Amino acid sequence: MGISILISKLNCFLGRGLENLFEDVMTETRLYFLDNLRAAIITAVVLLHVSVCYMMYAPSWWYVIDPVTSKLFTLLVVLIDVPIMPAMFFIAGYFALPSLQRHGVTDFLRHKIQRIFLPWVLGVVLLAPPTAFLIPFSRKLPVDLYSFWTTTFWTTSFQHSVYWFLAVLFWMFVALSLIWQFVPALQRLVKTPAIAPLWFFPAFVGVSAACFYGAQQFFPLDYWFMSYLLAFQPERIFQHVLYFSLGIWAWKYGWFTAGGYCPRKRTWLPVLALTMAVYVVVKAGFASSPAPLWQKQFILSCSFATYCIASLMGWCAVFSTWVQGNGRFWRSAADNSYGIYYLHAPIVYLLVYALIPVPYSIYVKAAVAFVLAMACSWVLTSCVLRKAPLLRRMF
Repeated sequence: MGISILISKLNCFLGRGLENLFEDVMTETRLYFLDNLRAAIITAVVLLHVSVCYMMYAPSWWYVIDPVTSKLFTLLVVLIDVPIMPAMFFIAGYFALPSLQRHGVTDFLRHKIQRIFLPWVLGVVLLAPPTAFLIPFSRKLPVDLYSFWTTTFWTTSFQHSVYWFLAVLFWMFVALSLIWQFVPALQRLVKTPAIAPLWFFPAFVGVSAACFYGAQQFFPLDYWFMSYLLAFQPERIFQHVLYFSLGIWAWKYGWFTAGGYCPRKRTWLPVLALTMAVYVVVKAGFASSPAPLWQKQFILSCSFATYCIASLMGWCAVFSTWVQGNGRFWRSAADNSYGIYYLHAPIVYLLVYALIPVPYSIYVKAAVAFVLAMACSWVLTSCVLRKAPLLRRMF
């Protein structure tokens, strides 16, 4: 009798263990879509930076500008520029707290120094100067790379290039670690799947719009704050913090898992289409509208905030149902996405500059620049950044 009971309990225990293991595996499989989404966003970043080179009304300081421009690329820039970075900060926030709880502050920060801080330093020191050098070089100004790299870049022309994202993200991780260290309740936080209440998204949009509007009262639109340790756009830095925090909230309430909130395509895709159209109209008419400045800023803030959240939820709805697999292509794209982001900028601008005298349509040249930049960045990441003895620890 005793042996039978023991065997029965053992079978029950093993059954529960296998069931829990299966649930964990299924959960991780479902969340592969966030890695896939991040890879898609990086691809959109590369497309964005190619498009700026061919858009109408490109920033005068932009690295390389083709003399021929198109409204199509202007539209692409307007549509891509808004939602990509909030989505990146959301994904980073979603995985931040469980990693911190699992590893502790010391190991967590050590890992972030290795994976984010050091690549940021190397990017600013080694890749940002030659990238910024393309600004005067492409305009035929009399400056040589050595003098620009050793003097001009570190004074009047300093910038982080695309590596600003790494600096902002690193300091967010540092802030989260400090809060976690001194707020015991955060250390005991556990995932409790729940559906998002009806008030949540309107409230989030309201806070997001208020932050965007408030920043415009003190800083010009699209202004960049630049220092050696941090670079950001004031009207958008609050969005980055909000979406990083939203990622933590989403993890806490088990979004995208059983029992938690799962965005639906039939709900969010129509909202995305509507908010996208509204934002394009508002953005296009911002400068020419005769309305008072405060009114234009308010409408722009609301359209910006709604387009951001609709994009994130719409993308998550699509990827969680259609692109959640762990196939070879998506695993390679996800594994190499960090390196593609890291390397693509100088490659894109060199390609665009080399293609300026080529007598083909700018649509062909943009496509060639995009495809070659993606391919070169992907190959260099796979064969160099993720293989070299020191670099592979970072990438």
